[in-house]
Amino acid sequence: MTDMLLIFLVLLLQILTVYLDNKSNMFDFFFFVSKGTVASAFSSRGITLTISRVIFYAVPPILGYLIISTTKGEMQFLLIAAVSINLAVTIIQSLIYSKRFKLSFFSELRRLSYLAKSIQFYVGILAFMLFLITPYLLNYLAVVFPRNALWLVQLNPILNAFLTLYVIWLFDPRVSKKIDQQHDYADELFEAMFVRLCGRFFIFVVIFFFIGGQYFDTF
Repeated sequence: MTDMLLIFLVLLLQILTVYLDNKSNMFDFFFFVSKGTVASAFSSRGITLTISRVIFYAVPPILGYLIISTTKGEMQFLLIAAVSINLAVTIIQSLIYSKRFKLSFFSELRRLSYLAKSIQFYVGILAFMLFLITPYLLNYLAVVFPRNALWLVQLNPILNAFLTLYVIWLFDPRVSKKIDQQHDYADELFEAMFVRLCGRFFIFVVIFFFIGGQYFDTF
C-alpha cells in the first residue's frame, strides 16, 4: 500500500514539474518579452524554475526507496509512465500556447530549415531527451545492474548538465542578443516548443521499444 502511494506521489510530482518547466520556458518568458518587460521575463522564469526544481528534488530519494522495496516490473512502469507524462503534458501545453501566441504550429515547421543548420538545435533535442527522465532511467538501470547501482544513480547531475549547456550557454545568450537588437524572437519561441516535443518523443519511442515490450509481456 505504501509503495503504491509513493508511486502515485512520484507521478503527481512529475506532472507538476513538467507543467511548471514548460509554462515558464514556453509561455511565461516569451509573454513577458512580448510585453516589453524583459527583466520580468527572466525573474519570473527563475522563480517558476526554482519551484519546479524543488518539487523534482523529492523524486530521486523516493525512487531510491522504491528500488529497494518494489519489483523490476514496477520500476519499468514508473519509467514508462514518466516518459508518457512528459510527452503528453508537453503536447497539450504546446497546443495551448500556440493558440495564445496565435501561431499555427504546423505552418511554423518552416522554421526548421533555419534551426536545423545549428548544432545548438540538436543539443537541445538531446538535452530534453534526458531532462526530467534521468532519475527514473538510472534507478531502473540500478535494478537491472545491482552491482553497479551505487555509481549509476550518481550520474544524474552529469546527464542533466546537457540542459545547463543548452539553456545557459546556447539558448539564453541567443534570445538576449535578439532582444537587445529588437529582432524577431519567433524562431526561439518555436525552438523552445519543438526541442521539448522532439526530445520527449524520441525518448518515449526508445523507452517503449526497449522496455515497454518487456513490461507488457509480463501480462
